Amino acid sequence: MLALVTTLAFNTGFVLEKGALAALPPLNARLPLNLARMLVTNPRWMAGFALILTGLACQLVALTRIPLTVAQPVFSSGIVFLLLLTMTILGERLTSHEWTGLAGITAGVICVVTSLDSRTDTVGTGGDALRVLLVAVPSTAAGLAVFAAASRSTGRHRQHRPAGDATYGAAAGIVYGVAGMITKGLSVSIDFHGPVRIVSSALASPYLYLLVPVTLCGFLVFQTALQRGRASIVAPVSSVISTLYTVVAGTLMFGERLPSDPTRLTLRLTGLGVITLALLWLPRQSRHPEPLPYAEAVE
Repeated sequence: MLALVTTLAFNTGFVLEKGALAALPPLNARLPLNLARMLVTNPRWMAGFALILTGLACQLVALTRIPLTVAQPVFSSGIVFLLLLTMTILGERLTSHEWTGLAGITAGVICVVTSLDSRTDTVGTGGDALRVLLVAVPSTAAGLAVFAAASRSTGRHRQHRPAGDATYGAAAGIVYGVAGMITKGLSVSIDFHGPVRIVSSALASPYLYLLVPVTLCGFLVFQTALQRGRASIVAPVSSVISTLYTVVAGTLMFGERLPSDPTRLTLRLTGLGVITLALLWLPRQSRHPEPLPYAEAVE
């Protein structure tokens, strides 16, 4: 339930931010101070950002209770809620293709939740900060390189926006996947017994000081991508890439294991596979209806 609250907070925040971004001048990730100034002075964007921070706090606690192979699919399921919000608030009309993707995500989450076994599902508490650093730095650089390539490609070929949206989403997904892996490390290093212990243990953790710059990079990439593309394309692609990265890298880094029971293992892997395929299916539509202007959609 806490993982579900996490994803609802994140995706409601994304929609509020998208609505605010539609009314702002074009963002430039190469001018972070100017970008930050425009965002923090916008009340609607700040409301969305506050919800995302709430989601981050819930995510830290959730990752101390359930393994990544359960948490990440539940986090990804918020795409269903996100697409429904983009349809009702932002005016981004969903096609039958996209409804099929939503059904797939729902089926996958049911499989993952059904595979839970409190007796064998243990949360990884290992991990080495230096090893995480050696993986995080080149991965973040790769995400930024994909973002730069997407910016150049979109500038030359504006008529192919859906493909450009997917590339932007992939860039954000790589960086946010790295942040997810580091968040896992931070979650296991925090002592949740009281506010003082939470703050002191977080400040003493090397993961916090690695998470801040990586999250900032992901923030700049995702906000720019969200303004330039459709939320219903950028967010699903970002989600599938970040989910796969966090599950694979995080599971290896922190020593988490899959269920030993064959039936539960099959359900877990089937759920992960179905969610991944559904999230990949969503942006593969070659022709998307244009969203209504934000102000018109709200009216």
